[in-house]
Amino acid sequence: MTKSKPRRSSEDPKIDGAVRGAREILDEPILKMLLRGSALTSAQLETLLIDLIAEDTSGLHISYEDKAKARLRKRGSPAGVSRGAFNRTLAQARRNVTRSAYTLLLLAYLGFFELNPFRSLEETASKISEYRRIREILAGRERLLPEDIESYRATERSVLAALEQLSAPLALKSEQARRERREQREAL
Repeated sequence: MTKSKPRRSSEDPKIDGAVRGAREILDEPILKMLLRGSALTSAQLETLLIDLIAEDTSGLHISYEDKAKARLRKRGSPAGVSRGAFNRTLAQARRNVTRSAYTLLLLAYLGFFELNPFRSLEETASKISEYRRIREILAGRERLLPEDIESYRATERSVLAALEQLSAPLALKSEQARRERREQREAL
């Protein structure tokens, strides 16, 4: 009787599917818009997704060497990066996420979230939650009705519009500055 060679995790279809799923998320329009305005690069986000989601989705431990092999390189290059490059990118991503969290906590400490410009963040986050909820419900269905697709697209448009509004130049201005700007436009 011969012993079968243990499969390396990168050859496991369950892991391949989890990594593929993590990568597919990168093509979503809302994620693309959020990424453009975030403190993360696309490589950092992909690295975080592979590190955090692939193991949880597959239910298997994935070595950092195999995670590095799963990372995409620039177009035209073969898949995979070195383990060192993967770990450096992961460290940068974690540092950027931590700094972003500290920035939000600093703003909360200063009481900024009680001000009008920051209420729209909460409203947008709520719209994103609704979008994800609808997407999860629809993903479980075998057949989608036209009204299902329209509901999904309407919610997606609502989130994209809210994100556009958040990135507008006046989004983080005081109410007084907004009032003055309106008065200037009305005087013209």
